[in-house]
Amino acid sequence: MTFNDAKEYLKSLLSIDSVEKAPKEGMPFGEGVYECLEKALAILKQEGFRVKNGGGYYGYGEIGEGELFGILTHLDVVPAGKDWTKPPFGATEGNGRIYGRGALDDKSPFIACLYAVKRLLEEGRRPKKRIRFILGCDEESGWKCMEAYEKNEEMPSLGISPDGDFPVINCEKGIVYHSLRYPKPANIDYIVSGERANMVPDYAEAKILLSKQGKLNAQNADCEIKEDGEWTIIKTKGVSAHGSHPENGVNALISLMKILSPENEICREIYEKLSAFNGENIGLNISDEKSGRLTLNVGTAKTDNESIIFEIDVRHPVSYKKEFITEKLKTHLTGEVKETFFHLPLYVEKTHPLVKTLLKAYNIVTGEKAEPISIGGGTYARVLPLGVAFGPCFPDSEAGIHCADEYVDLKEFETASEIYYEALKELCFE
Repeated sequence: MTFNDAKEYLKSLLSIDSVEKAPKEGMPFGEGVYECLEKALAILKQEGFRVKNGGGYYGYGEIGEGELFGILTHLDVVPAGKDWTKPPFGATEGNGRIYGRGALDDKSPFIACLYAVKRLLEEGRRPKKRIRFILGCDEESGWKCMEAYEKNEEMPSLGISPDGDFPVINCEKGIVYHSLRYPKPANIDYIVSGERANMVPDYAEAKILLSKQGKLNAQNADCEIKEDGEWTIIKTKGVSAHGSHPENGVNALISLMKILSPENEICREIYEKLSAFNGENIGLNISDEKSGRLTLNVGTAKTDNESIIFEIDVRHPVSYKKEFITEKLKTHLTGEVKETFFHLPLYVEKTHPLVKTLLKAYNIVTGEKAEPISIGGGTYARVLPLGVAFGPCFPDSEAGIHCADEYVDLKEFETASEIYYEALKELCFE
């Protein structure tokens, strides 16, 4: 397997729209996700791995014998969103990059690790463990893939998830989503924004019947306001980012809530209470030494006949429980607060041999003297008895995960594969 082979494999995966869609028979997450899974398994089989399709929920490819070591990645991606200058599923190569939704999250890490393992095998090295690539299909939407895997398959006792950052992540914050449901007032026809809770929304829209005073707080806002009979339609633009780093984006929904706050109490509450990324306006300005500060993202809004429903994504320090978050939300907000999804935090001591081995590999390749880090993102490492996230994003690089024009830099892709080569050589080969 050559580097060019790896690049072509990656392009073939990026050309498939693997955003979760409505299920079909045998395709629990839709046709595109299933097609991507089948393509990934075909790649693994072609490269000599024993493969299995877990009913469209997951798949795996393994090689070697003995104790099971897992490399856990996912093939589903978040929706493309707006403002792309390249086709989001075009696998466009240019300027030393390959563009596409999933380029970093999480298709290139799968191929980078596969390339590393194949290099080791082709050098004649013998695996001392069974190396299993576990491919999830629902990481961005609910982890039903991992629930199915845990129920039906052998779980590796040790492993990595290349779905985060370098140098090595020994700490992942707790993650908890909540829905906030408010009665729909008569002067609002609809509010709509966002694709997922874990994305900073880049677009929001509302249709509202203004009061006689017609007050809107639109100063300095990137918005469009137009009349529709007696009603007024307001559209706002923002900049998308990963929900674990809301400070890297511009939240169009929060901008809309600010504009509407003089006209509606619900919008005013959302803006005043939830616009701060650190949760300081609802008593959630918390942090700890291991994992850092809490982050909060208001990711979606939708309207039905009776309600306005918002969805928020909170990433909390490892020393706090999710129940603490729920209680603060219920104390400070007037809407109905309901927990909808969570991941418990992960922490592995810096001195653990797995962390030390991975860190050593990173430092050998880069020449740095880096230390482990904490993130707000959630990876499949959490399902392992012992595991951590390891790459693919480098410190200070422009990752673009969940953003428009997501791409992988090919030099960084090659360097990442070299780091995986060094780490897996020590962990999995004689």
